[in-house]
Amino acid sequence: MIALLLGLAEPPVLSVPAAVFADARVIAPSPLLIWPDGSNVRIEEAEGEMVARFDRPLAAERIDAFRSAAGEAIGDLRWNDDSLVLRPAPGWTMTWRQAGTTVSVAFTPSAPVAAPSAPEGDTARDAAIAAIEADAAAGYTGAARRRAAALATRYPNDKSVARLLADTRSADGDSRGAARDYRALGADDRAARRAIAAEPGTASLTVTARDGSDLSQVELGTRVDAAIGARLTAGGSVRHLVSRVAGGKRAGATVADAAVATTIEETVRVQLLASAALDDAVTGGGVRLVAGPAEAQFRATVLRHMPDYSTAAQVLAGGYLSRALVGVTYRLTPGVVVQADAGANRYGLAGLPGASDTIVASAGVDYLIRRQFPALGLTYRYEAEYVQRMRRGADAIPIVPLATRENHTLQGLVSGSVGVVQMTGLAGWTVDRFGGDGPTASLGVAAPIGIGWRIEGSGGITSIARAGFSGRQLFARAQLTRSLGEAR
Repeated sequence: MIALLLGLAEPPVLSVPAAVFADARVIAPSPLLIWPDGSNVRIEEAEGEMVARFDRPLAAERIDAFRSAAGEAIGDLRWNDDSLVLRPAPGWTMTWRQAGTTVSVAFTPSAPVAAPSAPEGDTARDAAIAAIEADAAAGYTGAARRRAAALATRYPNDKSVARLLADTRSADGDSRGAARDYRALGADDRAARRAIAAEPGTASLTVTARDGSDLSQVELGTRVDAAIGARLTAGGSVRHLVSRVAGGKRAGATVADAAVATTIEETVRVQLLASAALDDAVTGGGVRLVAGPAEAQFRATVLRHMPDYSTAAQVLAGGYLSRALVGVTYRLTPGVVVQADAGANRYGLAGLPGASDTIVASAGVDYLIRRQFPALGLTYRYEAEYVQRMRRGADAIPIVPLATRENHTLQGLVSGSVGVVQMTGLAGWTVDRFGGDGPTASLGVAAPIGIGWRIEGSGGITSIARAGFSGRQLFARAQLTRSLGEAR
């Protein structure tokens, strides 16, 4: 049943088989949402939103056709493989009718009116939970967390709502807040127990290796991060690097790092950093700010005189890096995320003023084609560093030699879980506008071990040029993490 004309007081109604609208090219009076034949589609409505739950995903072309037909009447449309949330734009009202796997949505303009009171009872709660779950699954973790907090205020004694709030905190990166909620609930499933075990902090051991034509490095590091009170986290690490530069020269360096992080608000985090190279007497510090949820995040970093071994000159003489950087990440749709960063670097050697200045920039687009196992996507990355100044020594040779680079990389992504093991693979091609191109591919694996342990590993080949690493490079990284809390 569909409404033939918008705006009529009593629109005529026809009984039309769902198959008539199986092709999105057929123009219907009301925008249509059409699921594959045989799908189980359940529609609910709460607080002015339409929430759909289903067992088969909507095709991308169906969503595009619906967006095109509804136009400016859509205020918000979010979806994933088993749920969808639709909200009309301000000044519009929305009604819907379902005929099997086809849902007709009619939008009509209206004068602004006071928002109707929310329906009470389990139906309203269940619809709100479904909408929050849809937000979280579609990548809008900040919105899901805010709505879950509001729902928990409305239903303070509902354990399912309290559990939803804990889960959305965890998804939005507030692992300590989630752990406190899980403990209050007495949750004893594996996900909750892992969060509770990690609440006091973690200790990790990491090995990283990179082999390039100009410079090869192996780094072994150990780190401990411990919670202090409700909002503070203090961390420290010791890293030892062994580097080999072209010509066979080797050099080692040991670096001690410290950090204190605090959460000012739920989505504003500030971290103070300090670092010292024990062999070269290079010391530095900085501050890092991250504001906003994952779907709409701003970040800024300022570092001064931090130990750095990015180039052969810095490896041999002891080096440092000063940096100012700002960036944003924004989720345009459930399947499209964009990010951009820009800033300036200053490279130097121990005991000397800054030797080389550069402007750095990066940007990217992640497009998720398919969410179901295995997830499929495309990624584009732009990474560039433009040399502005290089101070030269008495022999007219730059003290810290650098080359301008501008990399453009397109990769395909495959991701999925096999049991508790999460695997992600990327493969594509990199082109450097200033010369050089080649393959870029990687494979990453992450898995929990019991309750208190986690192992992660990745490796591959890259043709993305970096300071001190030109041409094709091989890389690998492995990390073992132990939670400091009781693994009950």
